Amino acid sequence: MTAWISCKRVVKAYQVSGHEVVALRGIDFEMEKGEMISIIGPSGAGKSSLLNLLGGLDKPTAGQLTVDNLNLLELKGRRLSNYRLREVGFLWQQIERNLFNNRSSLRNVTLPMMLAGVPMWKRRRRAAELLEAVGLGDQMHKRPAQLSGGQQQRVALAVALANNPPLLLADEPTGALDRESAAQVMDLIDDLRKQFNLTVLMVTHDLSVARHADRVLTLRDGALGQDISHPEEETPRLNDEGSIQLPQAVRSQLAEAPRISIEIRPEGVLLRPEIEVEDDTGALLQDILPQDAPPDEGRRRWWPFRRRKSRA
Repeated sequence: MTAWISCKRVVKAYQVSGHEVVALRGIDFEMEKGEMISIIGPSGAGKSSLLNLLGGLDKPTAGQLTVDNLNLLELKGRRLSNYRLREVGFLWQQIERNLFNNRSSLRNVTLPMMLAGVPMWKRRRRAAELLEAVGLGDQMHKRPAQLSGGQQQRVALAVALANNPPLLLADEPTGALDRESAAQVMDLIDDLRKQFNLTVLMVTHDLSVARHADRVLTLRDGALGQDISHPEEETPRLNDEGSIQLPQAVRSQLAEAPRISIEIRPEGVLLRPEIEVEDDTGALLQDILPQDAPPDEGRRRWWPFRRRKSRA
């Protein structure tokens, strides 16, 4: 069975001040129709870059990317615009990216439908229904400045769903809200997902928000990490002797390493399998550049980013 969303070996690199910055490093990721997944990671991990690719706002440097059997790398011009307008809804953290301050809630929700060519009577009826669905039927004539932060995000949800897209992409949707408002917005997303049969991909740095999803994945330094959807199944504990029982997924990564390095970082403790090298210079380079040197088996897919040596 083909996955509804499929990312295969997706790489995204940017040129910054003459230097190449790799935001995504060979992402392999699949998602089923109707599923909700949270991707959690620190700022700069590549979360927004992944959403931009899936939303058709950017193109990958390498790899394959499909949504509902649509090859996003082949979409151009009107087809790409229609995908952004009809197939995907966006929910951003920043209110200015979600709503126009000079338009009422009703007129903000009708705007995407107007761009899609929906008749006026249909878009006004649809907008009123969506505002009722998010609990703001009595606030439809107010502008964003007249609403609370939580209410603004509710209107933004209605805007995102205006053209009935099957996919909702949420980028830190509760980042600017207090705990109570954030919980209310997440409960609303859960309800709307069931009501409109949505597939939801959300990125966040807040684990309590991420746990509303069916699966929680980690993203760090442009690479997807472990699935932490059910951390209670294997919770490592430190005993009085200083020993710790690691989860099976971690043990399998470290089992064949001749030695393991332990590095104390500000955000925690890093365990890294060390490979044997012939001299001290190689070991030093490996420690200095753990992320920058791609593994041997992956060198081929990185060739577009290497400058070719000029021929003599």
